[in-house]
Amino acid sequence: MSAKLISPEFRGSFVSLAQPRGIKGDPASIPKYQITIALPKDDPFWAKAESLVEATAKEKFGKIPAKLKSPIKDGDESGYDNLEGMLIAGASNSRRPGIVDAQLQPIIDGDELYSGAWFRASIRAYAWSHVTGGKGVSFSLDNVMKIKDDEAFDGSASAETDFADFASASQDSLLD
Repeated sequence: MSAKLISPEFRGSFVSLAQPRGIKGDPASIPKYQITIALPKDDPFWAKAESLVEATAKEKFGKIPAKLKSPIKDGDESGYDNLEGMLIAGASNSRRPGIVDAQLQPIIDGDELYSGAWFRASIRAYAWSHVTGGKGVSFSLDNVMKIKDDEAFDGSASAETDFADFASASQDSLLD
């Protein structure tokens, strides 16, 4: 299925857009660019996303398998405080997504792309079958728009923030 879905604005979690990331400890895993969309459980986006997952599964399997693995998960079960009260969905791609800022200018600096910043993403659903019999639907990440900065989820702050109280008006004050 090739239907595309554009997310509303969300704070990105588990962001790996500057460099692809593989699964730790699995040398066979294919490194992917990825982001996790986190939105309140009652956001209308989730009804559209669930419909896309169901339609994709029906197209591939003829019906929705009893134990279909869905890309949409309950954030309350993630163990992360910032995801409580949210539904979450990971989107990834081995191909680097197009990445622009709010003025549609390409983002080149990877430091601009971090967990905690606000994004919008375009995603597509695809169905898959595993050799062990598992069946599911995942989201492919096509493009990302960074909307604005916010506090990083890793707790880090910019140098400007850390040292704002120590800024001097001129170099002369450093010699006093």
